[in-house]
This record gives sequence, C-alpha cells and structure tokens, in this order.
Amino acid sequence: MEEKLEEFGLSWNEAKIYLFLLKHGEKTTGPIIKETGIANSRVYESLNSLIEKGLVTYKIEKRGKYFQASDPSKFLENEEEKLNKIKSLIPSLKAVQSKEEKETNIAIYEGFEGFKTAFKKIVDDCPKEETIYIIGFSEQPFATESLRVFISNMNVKSAEKKQKLKILMDSSAKETLGKDREKEKYTEVKYMPKGYISPGAIDIFQDYVYIFLWEEKPFVFMIKNGKIAEGFKQYFNFLWKLAKR
Repeated sequence: MEEKLEEFGLSWNEAKIYLFLLKHGEKTTGPIIKETGIANSRVYESLNSLIEKGLVTYKIEKRGKYFQASDPSKFLENEEEKLNKIKSLIPSLKAVQSKEEKETNIAIYEGFEGFKTAFKKIVDDCPKEETIYIIGFSEQPFATESLRVFISNMNVKSAEKKQKLKILMDSSAKETLGKDREKEKYTEVKYMPKGYISPGAIDIFQDYVYIFLWEEKPFVFMIKNGKIAEGFKQYFNFLWKLAKR
C-alpha cells in the first residue's frame, strides 16, 4: 500500500505513518515511533509534511499532541486542486507559446497512451465537416480488442463534428472492423483487393499526415507539411480508384 501512496506524492515514511494513523486512530508520537520503526526526527518531519498536505490533523491535550489521519477522500481533493491550478495556468502558457509557423512540423508518439493522444489530436484538430482520408490497418492489428473499442469511441466524437471519413481497408476486415465503420453516418468505406497488406495506418487531413504502427509498442509519426500531405492525398485517391465497396 505504501507504494501506491508514493504515486500520490508521499514519501515512504509519510505513507507508512498515514496508514498507521488511518488504522489506529488518534496517536501521539510515541506509539508512532515505536510501531513504525521510523526514527524520531523523521517522524516529526513526516508529520509536519502530512499536516501541510492536509492529510493529518492534530489536537493538543494535557498529555501532548494527538495526531489523526484525514479521510482518504482528501487525496481526491488535493488532485482536483492541482488539476484546477493546471487548467488556470494553461491560458498563460499558451500566450507565451511561439506562434511561428514552420514549413514542416514533426511529432512522435509512443506507447498506447501516445497512440490515444495522436488519435484524439486528429479529431480535435480537424475542422468540422472536413474530410479525413484513411488508409487502414490490415486485420491482424485489431486482434487487440482495446484498440478496436478505443477507435469506435473516438469515432463518436468525430461524428459530432460531422467529419467525413473516407477509409481504405484490407478486404479481410470486411466482416469485422469494416462492419463497424460502414455503420457510421459520415463514413465511406472501400476495400483493397486480396493480397494487399498494410502493416500501419495513415490518416491525412489538411496539411497533416499521421502514420500509425500498431505493434507490441504502438508508434505514431506525425508530419505537418502541405506538400507532403498533398502527395499522400494523391496516393490515397489512386488507391481509392482501385478499391471496391
């Protein structure tokens, strides 16, 4: 349990003392030192830190200070307070962010969280009613159900913006992922001939090109460049003419 509390910013000693007080109720420093095995100076230091964080309170009686753990919901309150501070800081950070446009911008996203971030950026950055051209994965990557579910959820947000999706897919996906996509209101799907294999997926819209590789460690490569995006759109249109519904 101490390890879990360390994830919320507590030191090992703080976590141990907090759990002790949570379990045993009000205690003076004597029992805390004896039962936790933490040195005197460290106990006082940790208690002061816990009090500053609002995770421990105390009262003074004739026999001295009695310390008590705050309700665990205080962790949630602290996290919400941090989140609100971050939200209030974002506008100021954006104000100082460089607005200089570069001819080519590149970004790399790694891992499943990076994959989700990249996919969300496509939906967020693509304007309403704009077309997104998609060269989809072959069937194999979608053996991972979490990916299929995530993409389905994101497509709901895309539909809210009435973004038009033109998707090229491997013919092997026609009875699985293809069925999912064909049901979407603003989506048009075509299938490549048998034998076509795409180890990755490519999303193109406006000046953006996103290349997705779904492996043990997902990887996404983003390029923002008008000429490169136009080249990929021409490649997509060439394949679109070869594909069938």
